[in-house]
Amino acid sequence: MSLFVELKRRNVFRVAIAYGVIAWVLAQIADLAFDNFGAPDWVSKSVLFVLVLGFPLAVFFAWAFELTPEGIKKEKDVNREQSITPETGKKLNQLIIAVLVVAVGFLLIDRTSIDSPEATEEVVVTDGSKMSIAVLPFDNRSNRDEDEFFTEGIHDDLLTTMANIGSMKVISRTSVMEYRDTTKKIPEIAKELGVANILEGGIQRSGNQVRINVQLIDAETDEHLWAEIYDRELTAENLFRIQSEVSKAIADALHATLSPDEQERINSVPTESLEAYETYLLGRQRWEVRTADSTARAVELFLRAIELDPNYAEAWAGLGDAYRHQVPYGGLPGRDVFPKAEQAILRALELNPDSAEANAAYGGFLRQTNRDPDLVVQYLHRSLELNPSYSPAYNWLYVHYDDTGRFDDAVEILTRGLEVDPLSAVMASNLAWSAGVAGQFDLLKARVERNLELHSDSPFPYSSMGAYYLFVQGRIDEAAPWIMRSVSLDPNDPSYRVYTGYLFTMLGEDAAADRWVMSALELQPDNLDARIAEIRIRVSRGQIDEAIAFARQLWEESEESRQDEGILTLLSSADLADGRPDLAMQRYAEEYPELTGFEPGSLTIWDTGVATDIVQLARATGENELADELLEELIAVLEAAPVMGHAGSEGYLSSAYMLAGRPGDALEALRTAVDAGWRRGWRFYFDWHWSLEPLRDNPEFQSMRMQIAADMERQLENIRRMEASGELPVVPGMEPLRGPEKAGPPPT
Repeated sequence: MSLFVELKRRNVFRVAIAYGVIAWVLAQIADLAFDNFGAPDWVSKSVLFVLVLGFPLAVFFAWAFELTPEGIKKEKDVNREQSITPETGKKLNQLIIAVLVVAVGFLLIDRTSIDSPEATEEVVVTDGSKMSIAVLPFDNRSNRDEDEFFTEGIHDDLLTTMANIGSMKVISRTSVMEYRDTTKKIPEIAKELGVANILEGGIQRSGNQVRINVQLIDAETDEHLWAEIYDRELTAENLFRIQSEVSKAIADALHATLSPDEQERINSVPTESLEAYETYLLGRQRWEVRTADSTARAVELFLRAIELDPNYAEAWAGLGDAYRHQVPYGGLPGRDVFPKAEQAILRALELNPDSAEANAAYGGFLRQTNRDPDLVVQYLHRSLELNPSYSPAYNWLYVHYDDTGRFDDAVEILTRGLEVDPLSAVMASNLAWSAGVAGQFDLLKARVERNLELHSDSPFPYSSMGAYYLFVQGRIDEAAPWIMRSVSLDPNDPSYRVYTGYLFTMLGEDAAADRWVMSALELQPDNLDARIAEIRIRVSRGQIDEAIAFARQLWEESEESRQDEGILTLLSSADLADGRPDLAMQRYAEEYPELTGFEPGSLTIWDTGVATDIVQLARATGENELADELLEELIAVLEAAPVMGHAGSEGYLSSAYMLAGRPGDALEALRTAVDAGWRRGWRFYFDWHWSLEPLRDNPEFQSMRMQIAADMERQLENIRRMEASGELPVVPGMEPLRGPEKAGPPPT
């Protein structure tokens, strides 16, 4: 008897076929189940290994054993006349047919789900375009820590090069860096980032050689669309050439069209110095961190890159960005860094007028220094034309629109920015802020909580949550731990320390406020926020003459202080008391010409405090038409605003009603604000602000003040309890509250 006939008689072929089909179905079911449960890849591989290992065992048992009515016996022990292998073969045939039906059904369901509209939820492309891509962080295959920043830099610069292709959406670096060392699968990453394609790669650096391998993957099918390995001598020119080749290859693979200008920008070689290039990349990485220390380090790195190549336009633009960001993130006075920033940015534009970074830097600088608003928009839009994926330009344009009261435009541009940088901590914080401006407080909190999940090591979401409790809830005791957490994450930025001192000022804990403001001044003696905080502390203590004297001094020394609402109010009140309303009006005309030369329809919620003062001064100087028109619009804007929030009417509406001769409405507005939780700046309003002077002897007014004071004492006790229980973040160098204490002299 031949071996083939014997294998057939013993049903070995049928068992092999049945095992293969059943194993395939089990593998598909396991893969689907493990995907849904988020199991790691090794689990699926282990199941597959076991199934493959079982195949020779199944064949062996089919050959060596036989199923009989008495059970399983060795084949040699079975009488051939009593063998039931034909009946077993028929059952195996039926089993194979049944399993094949299941397999075909599974394939049909799988194919239908892929083609059906419901399956498109697997990869969501937000703009509906297949020409969208995320470049995941490259692997550093040199296994040397010192090459890590080089790998990140090449990754960052490739993103910038690819972003020159206007028809493609390229996700920003800050968002894709969240997927470093991720275990998530390609479709999941693509869905979270809203793209159709993923680029993976690795870089190996050895001596004067570099190897870069990249592969483009269709996120929906998980198929490789293109791959390449580049082995080149390590020079700046070769690195830029590789980036150009990769960008063009991806454009071809995705059928994107490159204009002649885009082609020229992709082929450009910004510097021939490899050291300058590496230093610039490291500078950009430090700048993106947005802390006092990182921004200062970025300045040093950009200066070094320029020293190595004085004609490196992007390094000049980076230097300008780093200088000007030392004001909000390092607390440096603008007078010290703005001239340097402008000089650097203009040099970048001179070297390369078509640099997206330089155009964005100049637009951001003009906005930050309150220059021509039309030029702000012009330069920022030009940057986005040159690089539609440059997320800082979206962010700075958002801030400009928000500052000028174009709230719908602000949200629209920020939404576009988040499409290319969906995991940006800065833009996510700004999007939360926009919800607060609109009075959508639940959405505000949800967005901040999401930002905290994504960026637990950044100070921004913590300060945003603190702002939520202060502006929306009036819960200073809840705000303080969040702001103090920002201090611990960025201890060398004085702004968070000043913020904490401001909270204690509202609580009436002036000694603690002194210590926090003093710690900011120890970091930077000329810090504007800290010096303004000194004035606030004096006002809260009723030391008005000293506060006015400090305000005059700061006004003379710092041009940046001259638009501060509190300083202007103090100085104008002093001028009115001295019978010099014209001098006060002149001061406002210099700083707020758009309000003293008011045109109906131009007032925004951000101008309401200043507008209140101008109405009073306009009446004192006989400009009654200006006073009436501005007051009418002031009341309309405040009545339309939410009571609480970043852009709430708070105490401003009561001041406006007092100017309109409506004290009853003023008391009602004040009651509404107090009951809603208004606490920000309450001592300034209740104890000093000129507009409420006629109400100070009113029993209801006094009752409201007592209500807030009692609430502040309760909140202060909550903070003391949190400190005692270890719930407050510990900030090195800051003394504990130690219970009630008498305030010492203000810092000088």
